[in-house]
Amino acid sequence: MRVVGVRWYLRVWCFFIAGFLFYGPKAVAQQPCASEVKIGVVADWPPLTAVDERGAYGLDVEIARKVFSELNICPRFLRLPTSARSLDQLGKGAVDVLLMVSYVQERAELGVFSDPYRWEKMRLFSLRQPRMAMDLKALLRLGYRIGLSIGSYYGEELKNLADNPDFGHLLVGISGSTQRVEMLAKKRVDFIIEDEILGRFMGRKLGIKNFHIWDYPVHNNQVHFLLRKGLFDAAQLARFNGVIKRLRPDIDKLVEHYTHHTVPRGAH
Repeated sequence: MRVVGVRWYLRVWCFFIAGFLFYGPKAVAQQPCASEVKIGVVADWPPLTAVDERGAYGLDVEIARKVFSELNICPRFLRLPTSARSLDQLGKGAVDVLLMVSYVQERAELGVFSDPYRWEKMRLFSLRQPRMAMDLKALLRLGYRIGLSIGSYYGEELKNLADNPDFGHLLVGISGSTQRVEMLAKKRVDFIIEDEILGRFMGRKLGIKNFHIWDYPVHNNQVHFLLRKGLFDAAQLARFNGVIKRLRPDIDKLVEHYTHHTVPRGAH
């Protein structure tokens, strides 16, 4: 009886351990989130942010998932057409968070900026060979047309040029990155300005020949999460920023990978 009892005990114990190993990680993974946030995603900025029938994806979407999962907060991504529309929706409270936002004082009136989480490098792209010592003003003086994202911020240099009546008409607002690259390929514009990662990706994706990036630094700046006012209290915001700081090595690796590789949909 004692041998049978021991055998029975061992079988039950083994069954318990096997069940824990099989179901335990799943049970942990399936724990409900403490809360949910609605994140506005511009749908046509691959590979930074994009949306298809399977949902949101891209570099900044991955970063958002990493950060919010550390806080046990579930992100719900909402498709938006442009940066301008995203800011409008945040101001109305329709979304809680925006991704990849450059700091501008006017935007700080709409929400609360997190600490920066990566660098954004805006560059000129063209079908012509790059030339040295050509800045934006020199290009516009030659009558070249430059395609831009509607509602995006490209730095003070471009802002001042857009306000100049001699040059403003040469800066063409085009809603989507695909459309901007196609307009360049069809020679409807002479240049486009894109995030370096996005521009390189679109050139590869669309197979455009003689697609050149210029070294001229249109704008280098760090980007942030822009949070709806009241979303976090001071302690929660400090914790959020602490997570960003802790994840910076992982974020930097993701940025490096996206910069030099075409990342398949669902690869991460």
